[in-house]
Amino acid sequence: MTVRVVVAESVVHGAGLVLPPEGTGPAESWFDHRARLGRGYKYLPPACQYLLAAARTALEDSGPEADPLAAAPELRGAVVGTNSAVAALHAAVDETVRREGAAALSPMSVPYFAVNLVAGRLSTEHLLKGFNLTVTSPRVAGVEALHLAALELAAGRAAVTLAGAAEAPDPRAADAEPEAGAALFVLRPGGGPVPAGGRVLRTVLRFVPPPALAAAEGRRLARDSVRQALDALRAGGPAPDEVELLADPRPSATPSPTPCAPGAPTARRCPRAGPGRGPGPWPRWSGWPHAPSRRAPAAGSSSPPPARATSRSPRHTPPNTPTERYAC
Repeated sequence: MTVRVVVAESVVHGAGLVLPPEGTGPAESWFDHRARLGRGYKYLPPACQYLLAAARTALEDSGPEADPLAAAPELRGAVVGTNSAVAALHAAVDETVRREGAAALSPMSVPYFAVNLVAGRLSTEHLLKGFNLTVTSPRVAGVEALHLAALELAAGRAAVTLAGAAEAPDPRAADAEPEAGAALFVLRPGGGPVPAGGRVLRTVLRFVPPPALAAAEGRRLARDSVRQALDALRAGGPAPDEVELLADPRPSATPSPTPCAPGAPTARRCPRAGPGRGPGPWPRWSGWPHAPSRRAPAAGSSSPPPARATSRSPRHTPPNTPTERYAC
């Protein structure tokens, strides 16, 4: 049986990134909410503060000539991916109830035990009334947010969408690497004009159950799934000159590099860890003016990531010509 591969396309009109300085420890304070946001944000969960600051940067980055907020509120949407945005709050609520009882809970912060209120505050802040989605799929919630945002734009449910991810350290993450920060894109429907400095974003979501990779047949299915995703991504645009495949580094779980099609570039495996190469929620932007110098927040840290790929456009692309970025 052949499974149809759904490619979602959108145009990036702006980007905002909020990350701690290099070398900042998980328990260190690094974000000044009053300096970045002003008064009235003190009791928001840190991940929500990061998300709102990233949104302001992304909206400013999109430029006044194409103000995303010029669209009617009913044509603005939001999709946010996260795994641990309110994990610390959950832990604090548990501890407070256990030691002092529910009456001791703060009415200012406890409503955010519902993780969807993080994105809800973003919508309230910018009157995003078209739709508001929160996705929490382990490890891939961020890239899933970009994918879903593009699908909603293509369906006509919005003219502009803010999509990305926000995370804060999980105090119960055991030995998983803590993540903090937020990144947000201003997206418009695919096929529309690409602004100067903008990008076309194409995504594919594929899933292979991790236990399946222990068997030869499962690994074959994983290779076929990645090949189908890469073929689908390049079918609607110029073939990339390089593809980077990020996958679980364990030998038993890593699909072998495979070409998309005859004459297509060969996928090559990359380390999972390291600055700019971690399993973040979106592609690693080659030449993107806002590319982070360190790893952007991933959507979760406790489970192996599925394969995904990014690519650069052909080297012969003329200067100032909009280029594409692919992810799967």
